[in-house]
Amino acid sequence: MQKPLWPAALVLVAATSAFAAPQGVVSIPAGQAAVTQAKSTPDYRHAQTILLRSSTAMPAQALDFNAAAATARVAPTAGEAGNRGGTADAAGMSKQLIAEGLMGGGLLDDLSGPTPMAVGTQGLQFTSSQVFPAQADTTYPTRATGKLWFEKVPGSGSWWVCSASMIKPGIVATAGHCVTSGTGSWYGSFQFVPGYRSGAAPYGTWTSWATATTTSEWFSGGGGVPNGGDYALIVFNKNGSGYRIGDYTGWLGWQYPSLVGRHVTVLGYPQNLDGGAINHRIDAQTTSGSNNTGLWGSDMTGGSSGGAVVLNFSKAYTSSTPLPSDNGDNRLVSVVSYGPIATDPKYQGGAVFDSRISTMLTNMCTAYAWAC
Repeated sequence: MQKPLWPAALVLVAATSAFAAPQGVVSIPAGQAAVTQAKSTPDYRHAQTILLRSSTAMPAQALDFNAAAATARVAPTAGEAGNRGGTADAAGMSKQLIAEGLMGGGLLDDLSGPTPMAVGTQGLQFTSSQVFPAQADTTYPTRATGKLWFEKVPGSGSWWVCSASMIKPGIVATAGHCVTSGTGSWYGSFQFVPGYRSGAAPYGTWTSWATATTTSEWFSGGGGVPNGGDYALIVFNKNGSGYRIGDYTGWLGWQYPSLVGRHVTVLGYPQNLDGGAINHRIDAQTTSGSNNTGLWGSDMTGGSSGGAVVLNFSKAYTSSTPLPSDNGDNRLVSVVSYGPIATDPKYQGGAVFDSRISTMLTNMCTAYAWAC
């Protein structure tokens, strides 16, 4: 087991401070965040991926679609709309992080487009495709998603990569296991690249961050899955021009509980598809998993961890009759958390957002009002 990166006293501060609170969430101590900023440039091409693997069989309730549909009929408890952003001019921000000639094969020909695949095993059907066309990566809402690099041991030079998305102008949402081990130690050196595609960073790289938070269920839960608290938020600082990430990209809305029984779009950068070079899109119906998680069919693996699970992606149901209860567009309802150990069962799972996502956002927006 990896040793905690910080003394137990600091972990205790995180668990008992006013910012980390009794509502079931915990945040990185401010002093720790200050000294774990990135000291080097990530190995963008060869960073290691994470996707937690569940050793348990898919639960019987996963195939009870009637029960899932009944769950979906319950109106959400809370939520908030996103925003298209784009108020800041991104001209001159684009960077090429990896030379295109080094990206390897399998990149998308924008003239022919992707071939969506209707696939699935275990009775969980889905479609899988690269995000298309390439311009979609710089169009809302897709541009509000991207790749997140980090070091498990800050300063070690060993880089890892997850997927992530904007949930507030200055706040990124990802998986809990992309910010902390689940055994009491925090990661660091976070770098977010929204709209990433084929080595390009159209909105630059965001390397200065203020804090991170996750649920106490994940932070001290031992790192096993399924885990109903495997999600996290990171506050990224403004750039030198005084703008936040979301001022360029916009941000997704959020609501809970709105995962099980819904049709969702999942976005992430899986290493098994195009080497993580291109944002991939899964569309699937969700069903019930174990420990307050939902399941959906997917062929994505490592690298997609933390990817956005979005309800009503790019679609606002405002004129339907009768009006559905889940009619808000681009609502983040979970993030990619885990998959099966075997490679053949094609599905993934994520935590069902609950009141803790609201608590985390409230805490961060209180401490860092400018990020919201």
